[in-house]
Formats: sequence, structure tokens, C-alpha cells
Amino acid sequence: MATAKTVSAKNINKAEAGETLDDQTVSRNEPAREEIERRAYELYLARGEVHGYDQDDWLQAERELKETQS
Repeated sequence: MATAKTVSAKNINKAEAGETLDDQTVSRNEPAREEIERRAYELYLARGEVHGYDQDDWLQAERELKETQS
């Protein structure tokens, strides 16, 4: 049995404007996950590969990237 998908008016308007699904789901001023991962890993390496700071590194990387994209 096929199921129907619900489409909001907002998505219809974006589709009519020629935007793709990727344009709708990824904010232009938000860094991509891969960018955050890369920067967080750089921070980890710069600290001498000391474990236990993964969340701190992630949040710092996210902040830095958001600042550069603003």
C-alpha cells in the first residue's frame, strides 16, 4: 500500500521558486557537519590528541565557523 506524503505550503512555494530540497534543508549561514568535524579534529590535534574534550572541540569549531560565515 502506498502512503501519501504531506507537503507544506512553505515547501511548495520554495519548489515553485526553483529551490531544491538541499536548499531548503541546509541553512546558508550554518556550517556543514563535515566542516565542523574537520575543525574539531584540528583542535583535538592541536591539543596533543588529549581525549575527553570532544564536545568542547565540537562547540568551539561550530562557533568559529559560524563567526567566519557571518
